Amino acid sequence: MRMNAYQLFLLVVIITWPFVIGGLLFAMSRIEVWIERMDADTPEQAGLEPVSGGEREVKIVFGDRVVGEDEERADDGGRVNTEETPASG
Repeated sequence: MRMNAYQLFLLVVIITWPFVIGGLLFAMSRIEVWIERMDADTPEQAGLEPVSGGEREVKIVFGDRVVGEDEERADDGGRVNTEETPASG
């Protein structure tokens, strides 16, 4: 049995169409989620959950002390109390 070019084309179409349709549906789903995130006003509306706890990713070091670790805060808007922290010269 020998197939001509048209029959071969139809065979390829019949075999590949489910994969093409599945790919289109997957792409449409991903685009829909992306658009929902773009239109959101808050991270919660976008479906993003805040990360809580754990170790900080960045440490700011001035001389021999790390900023943000065991520092006493003054009542002036959260500034570091520098009276007890000597300036390194």
